[in-house]
Amino acid sequence: MLLKILKNSPLLLLVIGIAFSLAICVMTALHPAQTYSYAQLTLLAPIFDRLHDFPLLKTGLGFATVLIMAVTWNTIVNKHSLLKQSSYFPLFFMLLLLSCRPALIGFYPALVSSLFLMLAIHKLISSYMRERALSEAFDAGLFVGIATLFYIPSMVFLVLLWIGLLLIRTISGRELVCTIIGFLIPFLFTYTYNLVFFPSYRWYHKILSVFSYHNMHLSLSWQQILIIAVILLAGIGSLWFFINRITDNVVKGQKFWILMLWVVLFATGSVFLCPDRDARVFSSLAIPGSFILSAYFLKTRAKILPELLFISLIAGVIISIFF
Repeated sequence: MLLKILKNSPLLLLVIGIAFSLAICVMTALHPAQTYSYAQLTLLAPIFDRLHDFPLLKTGLGFATVLIMAVTWNTIVNKHSLLKQSSYFPLFFMLLLLSCRPALIGFYPALVSSLFLMLAIHKLISSYMRERALSEAFDAGLFVGIATLFYIPSMVFLVLLWIGLLLIRTISGRELVCTIIGFLIPFLFTYTYNLVFFPSYRWYHKILSVFSYHNMHLSLSWQQILIIAVILLAGIGSLWFFINRITDNVVKGQKFWILMLWVVLFATGSVFLCPDRDARVFSSLAIPGSFILSAYFLKTRAKILPELLFISLIAGVIISIFF
């Protein structure tokens, strides 16, 4: 019943999504979660180290970033008709996935990186059916480069750009070179800046350290186990539906849906590159996750199972946050 009501009331879905995320943000501001700054995983550590001392500002910037991401992603999906119909479900699930744990409410490297990865994906989509896409390829590489400055494990998405170009269009050598040039430009500025102002700072050691072996320590609370369980349950069901419905789309839709599966793969890979793992390292998975969940809950014709999964997902998030 709840899912049916939200399907038929887009404005209500929009209001509930924003209100829910705002409520969690306010609660987190009143009772800040103890998190570390991830300074070892960003080349812009001074920014995040400074913000770590101002929890209210960090929470406010985090909520603003999540809202911008959700609105931007929803606009991209609807602009390119990737779900065949306009909907606020991508926005709703983006807000839900990026607000489902107190640790996610804040301004942290992986979140900002995810915003730029989203823009890179948008450039990939925009290159479809273009005779020449040098500008889009360069911009996509540039966005991935900026994302890597904020969060080093995001460098794996450069390979995703090449796969995406091969998938969406007939890639040329010049487009491939443009992605590499765009990717390297942010590092050129970083190198020049550090050479002038911090000549003894070996910033590239951070990049190398990401690929060293890290012990994995997992200690999960019951709230974390609960939210992982409900997201996995809804995610697996949605992914099965998603894979089986790819061929129902037009050619552009099929290519993009397949691209989302690749994004899931590379986002998962970036998680394993991170030496310290909490909810924030999964931020990039919110991009394909929100789309796959939207495709399932918007398009499925089943009645009972989607309703149960949707209610379980909402209830799981509420319980894990407020109890």
